[in-house]
Amino acid sequence: MGPSRSAFASLAPVPGYASLPIPEAFTWDACVGGLASGEWYLVAFRSILRPSADLVQLWEHDRRAHREARGRPGFVHYFHGQPNERNECLSFCLWESREHAREAAAGPAHQRAIGLVEEMYESYALEFLRVRKREGGELEFEDYERVPTG
Repeated sequence: MGPSRSAFASLAPVPGYASLPIPEAFTWDACVGGLASGEWYLVAFRSILRPSADLVQLWEHDRRAHREARGRPGFVHYFHGQPNERNECLSFCLWESREHAREAAAGPAHQRAIGLVEEMYESYALEFLRVRKREGGELEFEDYERVPTG
């Protein structure tokens, strides 16, 4: 496990994280001390689950996509969110670069998970952020783009 992976392992969600902006939703300060300066690419998946969603099937596809991602170059960290009382959920994957994330999204397990979107979610949105740490600084977040979809 590289230094970035081990530093991000201490990251945890804060109460109400699913509806908060990414910089406020997690204990980013907990991992800053273990990070050298650098830049990462974060892909967040915000969703509202359908009441009829098959959570067992959904989590199994998510587990397979996560296992596939972990084995790919550039993978840094994954956070698997849990639905709140309003069925809102936030999960994210952190990569060394945007290119690594895009290559991983094309993997077969990821594509099968994407195939469940219409069946499982009332709505979802993807957020793409640049996460940067300058020497001696805190983490900075910058939107690449936000893609609202259903």
